[in-house]
Amino acid sequence: MHINIADVEGMEITQGVVERTLLRPEQTETSDLTVKHHVLTGGEIMFVEDGVEYQHYIISGCALMKGRLLHGDSGVFVPGSSRFGEPHKHGFAHTGEGKLRILTVIYKTPRPNFRWAKTRVKNLSQVEGRLGGMFAQQIFTEEEHALMGALRMHSIDVQTHAPGVVLPVHRNPEEFAYILRGTGEVMSGDNRVRVRPGSLVYTEEAVPHAVKNTSEDLPLQYVAFEFTRQDESWTEMGYNEKT
Repeated sequence: MHINIADVEGMEITQGVVERTLLRPEQTETSDLTVKHHVLTGGEIMFVEDGVEYQHYIISGCALMKGRLLHGDSGVFVPGSSRFGEPHKHGFAHTGEGKLRILTVIYKTPRPNFRWAKTRVKNLSQVEGRLGGMFAQQIFTEEEHALMGALRMHSIDVQTHAPGVVLPVHRNPEEFAYILRGTGEVMSGDNRVRVRPGSLVYTEEAVPHAVKNTSEDLPLQYVAFEFTRQDESWTEMGYNEKT
């Protein structure tokens, strides 16, 4: 499934906040995943939905969250409930100059998060990367998500491809990639699409996919989110049970 933000009509949900829904539950493998894009020129946006967990990626701008300033290229994990089971209300207020752009991932969970699950924040500047034709940086790793008490969030990566670089065909858990910079081509199953900034490509679990930077002189950069039954993955999803 492929869509570009330019093809989605924005809706002003409160003064200074425009929302676009890029991926709806019925378009996904599990029917539990939603992806939204918010642009703030002022005001604030609040999240209070029950029975979900959140992952935000601040694309650009500066946000104020519970007295803390968050800058572009920051990942934010928020469990759906507090340690005592109440919905975990949180939000971002526009601050500083320019527009604030936030990619918001919402995943329904089968039960409340673990009691120790708390909000976590990490900026890309804090993450080392792996060099090569593709520079990959994991903002939150699979292990970190498990320790944070995530139930469905698996990892969040920012990957940068040098001109002409191809990420070969491979398989992952359920995932999507959102293009930040550059142009390229993404193969997902039987589909092959051209992507540009604002493109989202969703891929179901275990479906073969690949990424190519089609530019001769500019990098291709995207943020990738993976999802799995994180609370079961450390026991191999029950496959190691005695028979």
